[in-house]
Amino acid sequence: MNNALNIFKIVLLSIIAVTLTLILVLVLNGKFNIKGIDLYEKTSLVYENTFTESVSNFNIETTNNDVKILEKEIDNIEVKIYDRKDIKPEAYVKDDTLYIKNKAEIRIGITFGILGNSRIEISVPKGTTYNLIVEGTSSDVESQIDLQDVSINTKSGDINLKNTINTIIQTTSGDILVDSSKTLDITTTSGDIKVMNVNKSLKAKATSGDMLIGDVDGKLNLETTSGDIKINKVNLTSNSSIGVTSGDIIISKTNDIYIDGHVVSGDTRINTNNRKADVELKIKTISGDIIVNN
Repeated sequence: MNNALNIFKIVLLSIIAVTLTLILVLVLNGKFNIKGIDLYEKTSLVYENTFTESVSNFNIETTNNDVKILEKEIDNIEVKIYDRKDIKPEAYVKDDTLYIKNKAEIRIGITFGILGNSRIEISVPKGTTYNLIVEGTSSDVESQIDLQDVSINTKSGDINLKNTINTIIQTTSGDILVDSSKTLDITTTSGDIKVMNVNKSLKAKATSGDMLIGDVDGKLNLETTSGDIKINKVNLTSNSSIGVTSGDIIISKTNDIYIDGHVVSGDTRINTNNRKADVELKIKTISGDIIVNN
């Protein structure tokens, strides 16, 4: 009886092994697909076009595509989209705006092999500037060019911008890097924020993640629930505030301002403070240190 049972188990395991091997071979050859579940996908160039029309704005809607904008020695805007072969993106120019829509359903499954990166690449002539709107899900956004008015709303993905004028960023999760901006407004749930220079107004609100700020001129409003805030230099011309629930606040240099610092659990060290100054910076942390080395 035991021998028969053992033989049955061996036969059954052999059948399972052969079946799985056959499925794997079909998957690796791209011949096995279940509707709604992709066991094998390879990214390819699904769209390519050159636009000769006058364009001032980019309006991009995408799902599961990274967005990359770069400069080239070209005369017109070039767009390339890499995605699954069954994806049919849409791109057109209307009223000085280049619209790009590539919203596909999000698929789940098991992936074998190395896949290419699903992405939208926009190449522009050197020395040109544009306005940018991005609505994305699971999308990194990277711009290597100067932008003017920027609005980015993503569910998840890193954001990397060069120089902008007026920028609004809303994201659920992902790191944010901005080289410079005139006015910058950031809202994120999870992710680090790094800003090198803002010369009018910086507003940033995060649930978790560190903030590393370079130089800020004008006004400053920072708020995070969990994370450290480190600032190189502030030159404030309007009343400003910094609030942290759990984390340290460190500022290396300030102009002649009054710093109103409050700590529930932690230390406060402010080297120079002018109570008669016209501008006030309120700093509050519940758990953490406040250090101002001005």
